[in-house]
Amino acid sequence: MEDQNPTELHTHEGVELVCIYAGEGVHLTEYGNMPLKSGDIFVIPRGFAHGYEVKKKLSLFNLLFIPERLPMPQLDLCQLTGFQQLFMPSQTRKNCPFFHIGPEELASVVFSLRELLTESENIAPAYRTYRLGLLMVLLCKLTRLYSVSGKEDEHLQEGINKVLEYLNIHFREKIKVDSLSKSSRMSRSNFLRVFKLMTGVSPLQYVLHLRINYACRELQETRRGITEIAYDSGFEDSNYFSRTFRKFIGMTPRKYRLRNSLFTIRKTREHDLTSAAVQTDSQSNTALP
Repeated sequence: MEDQNPTELHTHEGVELVCIYAGEGVHLTEYGNMPLKSGDIFVIPRGFAHGYEVKKKLSLFNLLFIPERLPMPQLDLCQLTGFQQLFMPSQTRKNCPFFHIGPEELASVVFSLRELLTESENIAPAYRTYRLGLLMVLLCKLTRLYSVSGKEDEHLQEGINKVLEYLNIHFREKIKVDSLSKSSRMSRSNFLRVFKLMTGVSPLQYVLHLRINYACRELQETRRGITEIAYDSGFEDSNYFSRTFRKFIGMTPRKYRLRNSLFTIRKTREHDLTSAAVQTDSQSNTALP
């Protein structure tokens, strides 16, 4: 939006990344307002009501996506301290992850955003893969720029990073908070406090994010039963899995599969192609003498 209009409070189904690259304005929320200027970056959780007040021709990029559909556990990006706090914020929080970058960094981020916008307007070969690649580069840039160095000492960050690295690999196993705090070399209470400060969520919520992310991919890419996926994702109760899945994604696992399964999408496309072929054949026959 090169010229953002004043906007009343509204919500989105996905996570929204916002980059202010010119002008001034105010970000409006139910919990308070935040002045905006060029170089401001913030992330709005799904379902978080927000709007804009324009002070001086506000120009910004909006990018909406669903973190659970990204291949996070297989990559090292989610091991960085800032990723979870930035791009998988809790829906219950009363503020948005926010930081400011300088002109040089802003130019690099805007370049990536413009490239992604251009690619999104074209249907070129392998466009989905290319868009995903551009998005991942952008998320890496922003995660690196996001800093929590002023919040905790470096050794505390290292302790949490060690725990995050462990959870990203072993999230389907039983997780004990006492073992995690021991690994971080902190007391249980201090570990819980620092973990939430650095990620925006509790260790349990972090693990649930990873498990639901894994379940989403299994529902999309396999024909395995929902109960089997629930247990393989680390849930001991399929009913609890369904409730948790609906809380995170906004729909049941079954409905999610119907909407997103690669097999369903492929079948629908094949049906559409077959219908089109039949229709063309019918029209051709009608035209014959």
